[in-house]
Amino acid sequence: DKLADDVHTPDGNILAKKDTILNYDIIANISGHHILEVKVYDTNNELQDLEKVLGKTANKENVKYFDKIRASIRFKHFKKTYDENILDIKGDLNDVVTNNSPIDIDKLIEGTNEILSANRNSLQLFDMLHSMRQFDDLTYVHSVNVALIASILGQWLKFSEKDIRILTISGLLHDIGKTKIPLEILNKPGKLTDEEFAVMKQHPVFGYHMINDKNEFSNEISLAILQHHEKMNSHGYPLGFPSDKITSYAKILTVTDIYDALVTERPYKSAFSQRDAVEMIMSMTEELDITAMKSFLESIILYPVDSIVELSNGERARVVKNNAHYILRPTVVGIKSGIVYDLSNDLSCANIIIM
Repeated sequence: DKLADDVHTPDGNILAKKDTILNYDIIANISGHHILEVKVYDTNNELQDLEKVLGKTANKENVKYFDKIRASIRFKHFKKTYDENILDIKGDLNDVVTNNSPIDIDKLIEGTNEILSANRNSLQLFDMLHSMRQFDDLTYVHSVNVALIASILGQWLKFSEKDIRILTISGLLHDIGKTKIPLEILNKPGKLTDEEFAVMKQHPVFGYHMINDKNEFSNEISLAILQHHEKMNSHGYPLGFPSDKITSYAKILTVTDIYDALVTERPYKSAFSQRDAVEMIMSMTEELDITAMKSFLESIILYPVDSIVELSNGERARVVKNNAHYILRPTVVGIKSGIVYDLSNDLSCANIIIM
């Protein structure tokens, strides 16, 4: 991609000039200044790709954002990489579960890193994962998604390489204790009884005992597994740890686990939209670690620039800017009226009602 405009730091200095060809080093420098969006020239014949997937009636204003993602070459590459590595990761985890094998961190994390290497910024990764929702989930997809998102948050929080490795492995293994839960409980389409939920709440304990003492990071990983359902108000499970006894790894896993569970269809519920999932997470300030929640909210963009939304006044509008502290309320321009709505400043003006 080539920049269609200069990129400036918040204090006005130029980071990259118009017509610069982007590479990963330049993108990393821009992202390091918390600049999440830049303007690039449209050079990928996007409309032709859309027509191949959606038919000749495809129109950029009428096609949903994630339909565009699924029609893109980068998504097709992502899906191929993702599917291939899911199978490898599943095989590695099965060895741990069925053969009581030691955990080979380098081997287990290799597939996750390959997926991340093709999607080095949080906007692209969230776009890719959300676009995968229309495809059949595999047994270990949730764990891989949690590991991917947790790794992004660890980078955002400037964790060391060692800590990101521990966090990523903890994400991959956080639900491994569910392999000890009876399938009639795990896959029950309706609400669990109190007795069934009591059994389900033991999966962090099962996972802890399955992983403890298996490798050099076993204490950190097994403790993160044990605590990934604990809450800041001590009302989590299985042990109701107080906030100061919950590890930083577990605090991040809790946020990423909740998000991916909300946006994924399960036997007992439909998938929530990204917006609804984010609103639910934002309402959990007493339960979730504020630092982990903040890093998550700063990493996700619900309404990418140029996506089309519908406002509560019935008008369709194009997103032109995201507002860092109001991720649910970007700045938009009415497609027909040309009216600029800064939804972050004027709370009385039209709000977004659908994506």
